[in-house]
Amino acid sequence: MSQSLDNGRSDSRPLTTTSARLIAVKIKSANKNIFRALLSLASANLLIRVIGLLNQIIVSARFGQDMHMDAYYVASLIPTTVAPMLASAMEASVIPVYAHLRQKGTNEQASRLFSTLLNLLIILSILLTAAMLLFQVPLLSILAPGIRVSAPATFTIARSLAPFIFPILGLMVLNSFMECLLNADGKFGWPAYAGMLVPLTTATCVLVGGNSIGVLMLCIGSVIGQLLQLGVIIYRAHKAHIVYHPVMDLHIPELKPILAAAWPAFFAGLISMMSPLVDTFFGSYQHEGTIAALNNALKLNSVPTGVIFSAVGRAALPYLSNQAAIKDMKAFKGTLRLYLWIVGLATLALTFMMTFGAWIIVALIFEHGRFNAQDTNQTAWILAGLSIGMFPTAIGFIVSRAFSALGRTRILMGVSLFSMIANAAFDAIFGRLWGGFGIAFATSLYYFCTMIILIVTLRIMIGKLQLLTPPKELREIVRKISRGQYHRQWGKWKNTVGTNMGITYALRKQMLRVGFAVSVFALGTAGAISNATLTVRIAFGSILVLSLFRYQYLLLIAWACINVFIGSSLPLFNGNNLLSGLTLPTLLLLFYVPTKEAFKRMPSLPFWLAYFIWILLSLNISPVPLQQFMTLWTTQLDFFAVSVLVIILIDNRQKLLLFIDAMIAPAIFIALYGLWGFTTHQHGVVDTTTGYFRISSIFMDTPPTLGLYLSVLIPIVIYRLFTLRGLIKICAGIAVLLLLLLALGLTFNRGTLLAVAVGLVITVLFLPSNKIKGLAIGGGTAIIGLIFLATTLANIPLLSRFANSDISSLNGRTYLWQAIIDHFDPAQLMGNGMESSNVLLTNLKVGFGGGIIATAAHNIYLESMYEHGIIGLTLMLLGFASIGYLLLRKYKGAGYEQKMLIAGAFGTFISIVIQGYESNDIWNQAVGIYFFIFVALPFCRYWDKEKPFVTTDALGNAADASSLRNTDTPANEQEALATV
Repeated sequence: MSQSLDNGRSDSRPLTTTSARLIAVKIKSANKNIFRALLSLASANLLIRVIGLLNQIIVSARFGQDMHMDAYYVASLIPTTVAPMLASAMEASVIPVYAHLRQKGTNEQASRLFSTLLNLLIILSILLTAAMLLFQVPLLSILAPGIRVSAPATFTIARSLAPFIFPILGLMVLNSFMECLLNADGKFGWPAYAGMLVPLTTATCVLVGGNSIGVLMLCIGSVIGQLLQLGVIIYRAHKAHIVYHPVMDLHIPELKPILAAAWPAFFAGLISMMSPLVDTFFGSYQHEGTIAALNNALKLNSVPTGVIFSAVGRAALPYLSNQAAIKDMKAFKGTLRLYLWIVGLATLALTFMMTFGAWIIVALIFEHGRFNAQDTNQTAWILAGLSIGMFPTAIGFIVSRAFSALGRTRILMGVSLFSMIANAAFDAIFGRLWGGFGIAFATSLYYFCTMIILIVTLRIMIGKLQLLTPPKELREIVRKISRGQYHRQWGKWKNTVGTNMGITYALRKQMLRVGFAVSVFALGTAGAISNATLTVRIAFGSILVLSLFRYQYLLLIAWACINVFIGSSLPLFNGNNLLSGLTLPTLLLLFYVPTKEAFKRMPSLPFWLAYFIWILLSLNISPVPLQQFMTLWTTQLDFFAVSVLVIILIDNRQKLLLFIDAMIAPAIFIALYGLWGFTTHQHGVVDTTTGYFRISSIFMDTPPTLGLYLSVLIPIVIYRLFTLRGLIKICAGIAVLLLLLLALGLTFNRGTLLAVAVGLVITVLFLPSNKIKGLAIGGGTAIIGLIFLATTLANIPLLSRFANSDISSLNGRTYLWQAIIDHFDPAQLMGNGMESSNVLLTNLKVGFGGGIIATAAHNIYLESMYEHGIIGLTLMLLGFASIGYLLLRKYKGAGYEQKMLIAGAFGTFISIVIQGYESNDIWNQAVGIYFFIFVALPFCRYWDKEKPFVTTDALGNAADASSLRNTDTPANEQEALATV
């Protein structure tokens, strides 16, 4: 016993990322740390298994459970069984040795070991694949002898699929090996989530070519997915400085301990992986579809059990190993008993739900397309048979981790050998009696036997386990619940950093990840019930959302670059998928980032949040359907959410300028697209009074929307122009400004042109020095003169619409406003609901001369008053007024460059307030969000730690700009001029 305990570490499975801190962790805090690790591992496990299940849903919907799927599962069983056995052996043997070399700092020796092992695995994989292809007929005959006799057509299909599916053996082995090395370095995220590429690629291939090529697309998709996964893992290994050398040194001393540890692990894995082989062997003697039904049921069974067992096993094993290493058997038994009870209780509940709800589960998930009711019944019986054994499977899995912690892995080999024999015997008996259900029931039965053997053997080794005695931790929880103590302490937990339950900030992040994974599962299930194509879109979207949630600044860049195109006339952008992909992580991040800090930095945000919440309260009175209401409301809530992210995430100059450039880049394309439309008379409208063509670019023949968008982007370009260095860059910036101004003029939108003119004048007045003001006035006059000169030469009268007769009624808008005022009822405090003004004007058909003027209010103030009442209008006005006030207050104490940004933001604010009287496009999601971004930029974190930059005065002496920020001195002016 003493010897086994001393060798517990070296023979046990590799530790997780928490293992590096085990020495510093007290035994009494082990449960708290295990719980934290559980959340992290469970979230990754759940997401990966859910994606795999979604792939299975698509496959079953496309192909059903006929002989083609039987043939595929028979052909794929060999590589998918051998590869995990090799992976298990590598995990148990390579990781400890490689991690030891890396920790010693011998990177060159570790790289040499890695290169040698990789080359050996490549050679071994090629030889194994060649041998499998050479002996494919005998191998398939051994695996499924029944189909060769009773279903020769199925056997023929399996033979035809073998050359396409066997090559994944080498790819799976290489992926597992590289993942082991990255895990040894503490890199778990990329390798784990890269595994999602295989089911996603397979599902895509099935949808694309499943009808024409058939089951062969499953094989092709698997190979492509494995290649993509290998590419991602190789890239991560390169980032982790794992170096490959084209060498194969068989004299490395580390090879001997690796081989010594690998053979028992491989043998144990071989025995344990014999279970699916045995089930397939006996399933081949059943009727058509049994093998496919067994695999589908196993996929369903593995989602909850795999997540629970794997997460608990990997999280608890390091602490069990540590307790065994210091020979603290009391703590060892306590930890083991606690998690046996936790997993046992959870698994009992799952057993009840999945056994009696098997038919509902299978029908909801799989019964689509070619997967009919008969297939559902067959798969449900097998799932019920497997679910009976969930409890002994869970107990046996956790107890086997205890043997690994004690270093008694050879006992597991003996138990696995018994399990294989028992499984074969039970399959032969019950499979003959009850068919597919009998094979599943036999699997559950031998798990009961294995559980009993493991528990009895462990008791003999370390003494009484007292498994029937509830752990004191659970008894304490029950006692507190009975006394209502948890309910009384609920409010205290948020402020005590989780003293009792370990709910720290990091732990809350892990819990959020688990919740996100569960949400993905729900979305995937809903998509599967609807159609397979939606399932793939959700699956791919989940990866995108997860990436954007992880890399928040990338999410901001996506808003800046993509948002304006969503819903436009361009192809690929006229759906809601992109908007949903941006909105979901943005709203989730409101519960993740310090939103209170954003409120303190920009106190106008609470007014806007209150306004949007007030709009939500009109849900029941709005005339539009619920789905449309929620879509419109969430897009408006994005204005608030993105503003919060801008304030929190932009914390340095590089991020600020890159984000501004990301907003300007699509504006350049939109302006060029509009000019091209002007020359070809496309993407615009012809003015009925003047006959001139008004461009709208990508905005669905609505020139005012393009004008409002450009009115926000032009001041941003002006600010960016003042931050450029070098003559070429400045000339390019001026060219962009000319382009946007010309596009704005070609909209022929009178209100926008006047508002932009007023806004630019105010911007100039707020510039921080007289010379900069003079430069802006002179440069602006020159630019406007160039534009008028160019339009005159091109015979384009920009100001012709100001002389129209309809200017007195603002192009008929006053008639619309009068209609809204006449139907407004001040007694309705909540108004008439979102979009009610549009419905009113549509029904009234306001117009003259036999034509309808418009069906929108074209005034955000009257629109808000009618739709959301006096309170809604007041909240909106407070939101606008607070923005103006905060910008002016911020201007007083701002630095030189920040003042230039505030000047542009305040001028834009005035312009938008003016345009609100004749347009409601500010609530257009593709346009309005840029205004909210612009006014939030002066309040971002960057300005708190802005580094002063050195300039020179008129005598050439160095001057610190920070000391001159709030003064109007020649040095300050010299700095600004040098910037331009």
